[in-house]
Amino acid sequence: MPTPLPAAPTETPTPEPTATLTPTVAPGTALAVGAQARVTAPAGLNYRDLPSTNANLLGQFGTGILVTVLDGPVTADNFTWWQIDDGQGNVGWAAQGDGETEWISPRLGDPQPANRPPQVGDRVRVTMPAGGQLSVRNQPGTNAAVVARVNPGQEFTVLAGPQQASGFSWYQVRSDDGSIEGWAADGDGSDRWLSPLE
Repeated sequence: MPTPLPAAPTETPTPEPTATLTPTVAPGTALAVGAQARVTAPAGLNYRDLPSTNANLLGQFGTGILVTVLDGPVTADNFTWWQIDDGQGNVGWAAQGDGETEWISPRLGDPQPANRPPQVGDRVRVTMPAGGQLSVRNQPGTNAAVVARVNPGQEFTVLAGPQQASGFSWYQVRSDDGSIEGWAADGDGSDRWLSPLE
């Protein structure tokens, strides 16, 4: 009787690897924890202690300021909420938008004047009302000698300050080319004359 031959191994096809698509978010197009964003709500942006329209209102972030995203997103009350920080001690939950208008944007754009006091190292822009000029003086105080009078739009770097004199907060500033250096008041309480760029 013949000896049966072992069966030939059957070939098992190796499955082709399937490509897995991972969505890639282009930089600057989506909010993310740890990233900077800009407040773009036309009339400022309310922020609350919790992500809800019923939560306690803590304050309002000004239009154009830079914020850092701390937490989120949380969906509640038909809004997407992010916890944000303006770097000035103001932290709270704010809605990203209303579906038509974006209130917090990952697109930073060009630096914009912020409504806050300057800090040493800030780049600031003169934001006097139209037709006004900012006096830069050789020391803090309205009785000090005027070094230069500058128009709105001029930009400086803050070197020192604030120092209180003559009822104003004064900052030592210098122009990029070094041609103007001295002390300037940052505002009169109703108008900001030196606005940090963010």
